Amino acid sequence: MRKNDPKKGFSTRSIHAGHDNGGDPHKPLVTPIYQTASYEFDRVEDLWAFYQKKSDRLAEYARYGTPTQRALEETLMALEGAEDCAVTTSGMNAITSAICTVMNAGDHMVTLNEGYRGTFKMFDQHLARFGLKISYVPVDLEAIKAAVTPQTKLIFLEFPTNPYLKVVDLAELVRFAREKKILTLVDATLSSPLNCNPLSLGVDLVTHSLTKYLNGHNDAIAGAVLGSKELIEKVRSVRGLFGSNPDAHLCYLVSRGIKTFAVRMREHNRSALVVAEYLEKHPKVEKVWYPFVKSNTQLALAQKYLKGGGGVVSFQVKGKDASQEAGLRASTALIEALKIPTLGASMCGVESLIHQPSVMSYYDMDAAARLKEGIYDNLIRFSVGLEDSDDIIADLEQALAKI
Repeated sequence: MRKNDPKKGFSTRSIHAGHDNGGDPHKPLVTPIYQTASYEFDRVEDLWAFYQKKSDRLAEYARYGTPTQRALEETLMALEGAEDCAVTTSGMNAITSAICTVMNAGDHMVTLNEGYRGTFKMFDQHLARFGLKISYVPVDLEAIKAAVTPQTKLIFLEFPTNPYLKVVDLAELVRFAREKKILTLVDATLSSPLNCNPLSLGVDLVTHSLTKYLNGHNDAIAGAVLGSKELIEKVRSVRGLFGSNPDAHLCYLVSRGIKTFAVRMREHNRSALVVAEYLEKHPKVEKVWYPFVKSNTQLALAQKYLKGGGGVVSFQVKGKDASQEAGLRASTALIEALKIPTLGASMCGVESLIHQPSVMSYYDMDAAARLKEGIYDNLIRFSVGLEDSDDIIADLEQALAKI
């Protein structure tokens, strides 16, 4: 099996789907890096055939694609159950390309008020300048419905959200959106294709930051948009003109990472749940956010749509009093006492990463403004890596003892 076979298991597809090198006389096991900026045509007639889409040539210039890139796209299509895929230079670019594909000046978008702050900045500081109208609502299906106007063209949300890992009823959202003839766009980075396939529920477009679980090794920045052939062909045009096509070496790195994606993701699911349940019982932890912990008020909804909870656990440590300042001291003391997780940005890789959202993503806001956004100074986001979970628990135990 080299091409996609939907009857095969997830691990098998992760390793083999998309990597069909039958046309190469050298028969490489791994799709090579096509390190070229341009492609040769023997005759002008061949060039005309390419432009008229009468040949199987991929591109005439690498800004529009390489065989290495297409192999990666076909792997992702197999994992997500998509008709087509366009990989991009980052997850942020994937979201931007998707939105610029389906929206025009004057169109309205409804999105959640919880998610990656970089996305909000892009919406408010840039997309709004070009006449796109944006409404932010709580993570609640009824709130989404209430925000829709006759100009609403798109509903965008993360599933689950960052950093509180909340979910909405995707099937009901799709049913409502289709009745209103509104497109749906879901950033499924934190669920990953192993845990959820929004396209199978009728979502129109799905994006991933390939930097996270799919590549999984904290060494490559890339993104992807997946959906119908019709929509992705339009995304591909935007991507080519924006110049956001990833180079062949980047695509090779992500393809290599995906070969171990399934086995890594299952361990992320298992280990993070162990860590979340440990933290939930600890007397120095105020609250834990993780899809599958018993205290989650959305547990039934999470179990309905997610096969696993993922590798990210968010939690609040207890400060000496209720002030933000005390909470910041407590969370800082914990992070600086930990020995295994690295203090740094990003998440979902083999190495555990940890940080306080108030210090990193929201560093430029004062305490009152952060609280208004629902970001507490004692909040910690822990991306549980693939270290032994017993070692992670022991490390948390010694660090919590110091605050």
